[in-house]
Amino acid sequence: MADFGFRSQSELPLVSDHVSEEQIAGFHAVERDPTSWAGSLPANQGLYLNENEKDSCGVGFICHIKGEHSHKIVSDARQLLCAMTHRGAVGADSRDGDGAGVMTAIPHHFFKREAERDLNCTLPEPGEYAVGDVFFKANDPVQLQAHQAVFTKLAADLGLRVLGWREVPTDGTILGPAARSKEPAIHQPFVVLQSHYGDGNVSQGGTFDAKHFERQLYVLRKHATHSMFVFLIPWKCLDKLNALASVRKVLLQKVSMFARCRPKILCTRAN
Repeated sequence: MADFGFRSQSELPLVSDHVSEEQIAGFHAVERDPTSWAGSLPANQGLYLNENEKDSCGVGFICHIKGEHSHKIVSDARQLLCAMTHRGAVGADSRDGDGAGVMTAIPHHFFKREAERDLNCTLPEPGEYAVGDVFFKANDPVQLQAHQAVFTKLAADLGLRVLGWREVPTDGTILGPAARSKEPAIHQPFVVLQSHYGDGNVSQGGTFDAKHFERQLYVLRKHATHSMFVFLIPWKCLDKLNALASVRKVLLQKVSMFARCRPKILCTRAN
């Protein structure tokens, strides 16, 4: 493989593993826009208008020419992601970035094991269930349960069933002050078609319509995002509720993403 001259983790500027109170206070010293997601945008002031903020993403694609599952695709994605470093902004503390991520096929064998262990249910075959990431306010179990109940009710109204919620393990030690101040709790709902899966803990193998399933998932994602974000608290964000793909995103620099995420990505090798 060609050497693209990527900077190693050791060549990054030395940054303390701990966020000082002054750094956190500095972030909050700027007036925030309460209508933005979790108050993430500065409020309009002077010549600055946050409505003029624009995204400018770089995207790369890696696949197996014969469509075979391979963990090497994820490994190669690390170099591809690092090649996009010039496309992203870097925070003043050299830790925070404007976002980096990777999208892969759903790691079915990994999720199947997690669901059997933690949710006491058996996932159906790949493509017959969906999973997504939902961001909640951290350290608020009462609101968490209330909002999960809203999501479950919306799913049931669409003929879908939420088998359970998986709490995503995270490691926030590398986060800078801005990202750390808004670090959410991430939970993954496993969603199936009620008429296909049934009411038990194992799929009953009923009639399954893939196109109908995808349409209902789309409506659920839009309805849940609107209901939970607008009518409850501006903290909930539903990302990529899908039966085919899984997304991982972090508010870090590209080279830092795999440094912390790699142990968790490696556990999908069984797929």
